[in-house]
Amino acid sequence: MNKTQRGAWIILFSVLLDVVAFVYVGLILLFRSMPPRSVGQAVAAFVAVTGLVFVATAIIALMRPQSRAEPESDERDSMIKRRSILISFLAGWLLVAVVLLILALTLGETGSVPVYVLTVVSYGVFLITLLIYAAATLCQYGRTGKGEQL
Repeated sequence: MNKTQRGAWIILFSVLLDVVAFVYVGLILLFRSMPPRSVGQAVAAFVAVTGLVFVATAIIALMRPQSRAEPESDERDSMIKRRSILISFLAGWLLVAVVLLILALTLGETGSVPVYVLTVVSYGVFLITLLIYAAATLCQYGRTGKGEQL
């Protein structure tokens, strides 16, 4: 597994951990009340410990050198990165356009959007764009064999 694949797996797991925290905070905002103290402390501890373990694992995984026989990156890796970035960029802009269209159609010209909704939308688009980048990278590596062309 090369550095690009390791980075994609790390992004994928970090987005999933982030979604857990995002949903937890979203539920608190939705119900407008804090959960019982023990539940809140358990979830906060889980997210904090998992986050720290994940960051440590990510640092070790990305700093660990590949085998000496494999090059750091080749043309295939560069092409996969380029395609993944393009796919995630296009998907992110498409997602922003769809969200803005939905807001415009539901609220009309005179409606207003609270600031926290825009923050949540921006953060959600960011997470989905990262998820698409990681998935596109891993799918492209999984689709081709070691010596095949894309």
